[in-house]
Amino acid sequence: MSDNIKRFCAIRKALNTYYRQTPTGNRARHLTTLAALISGIVASRRTNLTQIAPKAPDRAKAESRIKRYSRFLQNEAITYEIYFTPFIEELIEALAQRQTLALVFDGSTLGRGCIALMASVIYKKRALPLAWIV
Repeated sequence: MSDNIKRFCAIRKALNTYYRQTPTGNRARHLTTLAALISGIVASRRTNLTQIAPKAPDRAKAESRIKRYSRFLQNEAITYEIYFTPFIEELIEALAQRQTLALVFDGSTLGRGCIALMASVIYKKRALPLAWIV
């Protein structure tokens, strides 16, 4: 079994533990997509979908994965409270046990006159995004 698949399975299993009941239906499918996104981010060390997709463990073509991840991130049914907050809480708790946490807030200008505000935690000289708004 490749490292990508092992990483994905570990992440997917961990995501399931953050919920009281085993997720079913759309929630289970969404968690699988979230686990693939996280696995791709870890493997590629990037947050750009075009760089994440080739590193995610999936048999679909990279372009199909990019579309899938883009639809997931734009889906209004994907709320922070359900899908991101449990993961963020566990991440912060695990990192806080190892070291003092450094939080960074960054405002960046994006295309078409948009501005992004992002809150990240610094870990091993990398900013791990916790929350953002555009």
